[in-house]
Amino acid sequence: MDRRLLIALTLAAGCTSAPPVATPPPAPAGIDTSILDRATDPCADFYQFACGAWLARTEIPPDRPTWSRGFSEIQERNLATEKQILEDYAAGQKLDEIPEAKKLGDYYAACMDEAAVEKANLAPLETELARLHVRDAASLEQAVARLQNDGVRALFTLGEDQDARDATQVIAVLGQGGMGLPDRDYYLRDDPKTQRTRDAYLAHVQKMLELSGVPLAEAQSQARAIFHLEKELATAALSRVDRRDPQKTYHRLELAGLIQIAPHFDWAALFVDLGHPGLKAINVREPEFFKELDALVQSTPPADLNAYLRWHLLNAAAPTLPARFVDEDFAFTRELTGAPQNLPRWKRCVASTDRNLGFALAHAYVKRVFPPESRQVATDLVKEIESGFGADVQGLAWMDAVTKQKAQAKLAAVANQVGYPENWRNYDALEIQRDAYLHDAFAGRAFDVQYELNKVGKPVDKAEWDMTPPTVNAYYSDSLNQMVFLAGILQPPFFGPQSAAPVNYGGIGMVVGHELTHGFDDKGRQYDASGNLSDWWSPEAGKEFTARASCVEKQFDGYVAVDDVHVNGALTLGENIADLGGMKLAFAAMQAREAKTPSAAAEFTPEQTYFLGQAQAWCRKDREPYARLLATVDPHSPARWRVVGPISNMPQFAAAWHCPATAPMVRAADARCEVW
Repeated sequence: MDRRLLIALTLAAGCTSAPPVATPPPAPAGIDTSILDRATDPCADFYQFACGAWLARTEIPPDRPTWSRGFSEIQERNLATEKQILEDYAAGQKLDEIPEAKKLGDYYAACMDEAAVEKANLAPLETELARLHVRDAASLEQAVARLQNDGVRALFTLGEDQDARDATQVIAVLGQGGMGLPDRDYYLRDDPKTQRTRDAYLAHVQKMLELSGVPLAEAQSQARAIFHLEKELATAALSRVDRRDPQKTYHRLELAGLIQIAPHFDWAALFVDLGHPGLKAINVREPEFFKELDALVQSTPPADLNAYLRWHLLNAAAPTLPARFVDEDFAFTRELTGAPQNLPRWKRCVASTDRNLGFALAHAYVKRVFPPESRQVATDLVKEIESGFGADVQGLAWMDAVTKQKAQAKLAAVANQVGYPENWRNYDALEIQRDAYLHDAFAGRAFDVQYELNKVGKPVDKAEWDMTPPTVNAYYSDSLNQMVFLAGILQPPFFGPQSAAPVNYGGIGMVVGHELTHGFDDKGRQYDASGNLSDWWSPEAGKEFTARASCVEKQFDGYVAVDDVHVNGALTLGENIADLGGMKLAFAAMQAREAKTPSAAAEFTPEQTYFLGQAQAWCRKDREPYARLLATVDPHSPARWRVVGPISNMPQFAAAWHCPATAPMVRAADARCEVW
């Protein structure tokens, strides 16, 4: 399903490791004055003022592409908790804590048993590799079906989502995919650094094939054929900016329409082989991609298709294979992220367990660390900020009364989930073997595929969560008109039940406002109160919104992400609108709270504390290659600009810090961006 996250999953995935040191203590429940750079004028560079000492003394751990005071440090604490849970279960302890305790322990133990993985060598994979023998159209379909069932997204992606025009229905979704590099632009750009990455990828594919037993000359030839096919897929693919537009990715063609645009692949047989013979309701996100895919499967020699499919299976299996494969897999990851060391095995095994038994692990995590009072305090704060948004909408001078009424109806319909779900996912159908890691990992992937496809044609479950509660994140769903705030992020420095109110508002309050604003950003505003893709705006209000959003896009286009690479204002537009809206909403809620219950006197005023609380949650450092990767694939702006960009548009910031109109942190009135 389409989710707008507070922080991208590519980034969150990078936060699953930690330095080889003791778990850090929780961040202070308030402003950390020790990380301020008091030599910097807050009106000149507020990010440096708030985070400067932290930036100066913090080293990115060698196994990490990035490190942040908020997300990374919380995730490190969460990982330590999850590790203890899994070690308990693997040792046969506390197995009565949750129903899946033994299954979790067996999965983790299988992953940690490196000796067994080395002894098994390629034997667990060889049967599947041998079955991927493409001779004709029928054998191609059968091979693709086997891979798709195992969660290997060869040639395309397959899943489920709510129908964008009828949010009560769950339908199947086909989308572009099948590329080994992170984005289509890596195949198409001609700059030297991108070319270096392509060369490294080609060498990596060849090396992995050699490790699997393919002779050198044949591995070289196969690698070139694989890359050529992936480049053709990339050429046919939509850009990330285009894919942000729901109008460009909604094409409910049904099975008959899919067959019409791509008749040379047996789609009906695919769904039969996946165990869903009656599947007919399908959104084809990128029809032109599938037209080109249809031509490709006709023109590509069977030997090249076979090499391509075997590569994607091998690539997906790499983390579960002997060390020589893990090391080569990481060698290419290092090219993309700049991290010099791989994660220690236990952290890779915690992450693998989370991917395949995530809600079972989350059940145990919540039992051990998330108190009910945290849930209640956060829930109350959500309600406050929603109330503030309603008042803001009512006071907008640029929106007509009819559109305001519809905006208020959508706001009233927003559903909230805080901390953890009421009902936990059932994993009874997932078979885990304590001595077979590759089997377990692929069984988990297959379980997820079937779990998703089994939803098609059934009523939408509005209580279901898309991310596991220990994840340090939050998200908004357009089609559900729902906000979810995970237990993993409801911790210092974002949130603490005992933290000073302005700190909580600057941290988790901004997160709440951010997710709420997603319902009304350039993408979210295209969905109505029921989650349907529907234009509920008057022409005049829509035109005014577009002009205001354009201001934000141009502002962020002017920021540098890394070296000579600028922020992509179009790609990051929704997140930047959400950051600006979130900052304003949380600030107003904080002021209302202060009017009723003033904070104790301190060095900084409540208003100043609010802005410091927000900025210090985003103190962060990235390695240069990783920053380049994110500039291409991440719809979020770099941390510095997520702090500086929104507040430079806020007169409230200038007033709080007594900044003159000419200060660098204050945008001129005629250049100021304001959407909500």
